[in-house]
Amino acid sequence: MYSIHYGCIHMAKTLTTRAPDSLAKEIEALAREEHLDRSSLIRRLLAEAVEEKRKRKALRIYAEGKASIGKAASIARISIWDMMELIRQRGLHIDYGSEELLEDLEPLRRKKGARGK
Repeated sequence: MYSIHYGCIHMAKTLTTRAPDSLAKEIEALAREEHLDRSSLIRRLLAEAVEEKRKRKALRIYAEGKASIGKAASIARISIWDMMELIRQRGLHIDYGSEELLEDLEPLRRKKGARGK
């Protein structure tokens, strides 16, 4: 199966899994409610779950002090501003000092340096 997004062709991979009857029935009901076929709904649910998993991982490593806001945002694949909002929503302390700012600006410096050559 192929899909086209923004002029690029992406090949879809088939994934197979087993689910309890109760979950299968719930998926069928949700698909009907949202006027989607089952496969489309499952793709959407999987994408949302993976996105949420990335955000939780980013929040965890930020809270443990293992990553700056910029690094956490990169892991979550969201902007620094969205990461800061997510941190605020979860009630975590935003500790953003000069070291973190310099770390988050480093990719911009490297990019600017590459253009100047």
